[in-house]
Amino acid sequence: MSEDRLWLTAYDWSCSYLLPESVACNIPHRGSLLDYGAWNLARGVLVELCRALPATPISLLYDEPVQRRNRMRVAIRITAHARRADGQDVRVIYRSERTDAEPWPQFWSVAVNGFIPASGRDVQRPSPLWIAHTAANTLHAELGQ
Repeated sequence: MSEDRLWLTAYDWSCSYLLPESVACNIPHRGSLLDYGAWNLARGVLVELCRALPATPISLLYDEPVQRRNRMRVAIRITAHARRADGQDVRVIYRSERTDAEPWPQFWSVAVNGFIPASGRDVQRPSPLWIAHTAANTLHAELGQ
């Protein structure tokens, strides 16, 4: 995938992702004006994953791991679970961490069924579309397709 599709674009922030009511999740299935942007990112990872595979969405877990006492570290973890037509379950875990103190280091990673095919440090975070295509490419390589 080309490098210019890796990072978040204006389109990524302008679209609103909707989840079917059948999806088990701990955030709202639909966004609203005052929702957290990270919730839309989480929904986007699952929706784009299902489009890229194709697959049926099963569940979505949004989590903010325990923060340090000084609240300088901000972290999110998104666990998207989908099922392919062949019955194979796919779990994608996207993690993102940054600090609010200089030098503002950032870290992100994408795990697909326990394998980490992509990560980055001190760079912009990837878009839901890029995360989904990374997962699809990883599974195709794993299945020899």
